[in-house]
Amino acid sequence: MRSHAFALISCLMLAGCSAGQATAPSAAPATTAPTAPPPATSTPIPGTTAIPTAPIRLTDKMTRPGTRLRFGEKAIVPFRDYYPLQKTYVEGVLGIVVQRIRTTPGSKVQGNFDEDSRAVLKRNIAYHARIIITNESGNAFSPGTPRFTGDFGDWGPDVTVSGEMRLPGCREGYPPDSDEFDRKGAEWKTCLLAVSSHSRPMTQVRYEDPPYGKEIQFEQDPSPDFNEHYDLGAITWS
Repeated sequence: MRSHAFALISCLMLAGCSAGQATAPSAAPATTAPTAPPPATSTPIPGTTAIPTAPIRLTDKMTRPGTRLRFGEKAIVPFRDYYPLQKTYVEGVLGIVVQRIRTTPGSKVQGNFDEDSRAVLKRNIAYHARIIITNESGNAFSPGTPRFTGDFGDWGPDVTVSGEMRLPGCREGYPPDSDEFDRKGAEWKTCLLAVSSHSRPMTQVRYEDPPYGKEIQFEQDPSPDFNEHYDLGAITWS
């Protein structure tokens, strides 16, 4: 399962964190790297300690695998996450709206970069899409770390930047706590940020959490591997 921490906008969740110069494209599309969960809070996380015995299932009201949506349209998806610090599972239903991809000069990206990375940013473009996640089931839970990937074509973005990136107007942060996301319609506004050249723009955003994509397993996760039932096809906004 995914960890609870949010790494959605770090270092180009899609492009890796190597030297700050243009590099040859990688053969595989990049995805969000798993990170350690944030420290436990004093408020217990709602949920159950019972280990799931069945994979996440889709209902008729949920978005089908492989669906292609226009920017601004809502997907309805099932959600399950495991909090290893409290050994608790939570489940719910999320609504996801990805807004259209915008562009900003790479020089406007903020962060603690070395000179080489600054030069790379100055020569390239920051692509970013705002994402609105809503609580559709009405139960109290944190939405964890939804897995979004920018689509740059067959080879992914063609530059990498060393360092965590920030962009004014592209809000980042950890997912809200369960007591902030405890009612139907509660919102979490976040953003996907990536850097690439004019010739290889980000044209789509993909959602790849189970059952649409495979689940990420950590050594401490006691849940069984349900991946034989997953990887059914990403939801794509374009």
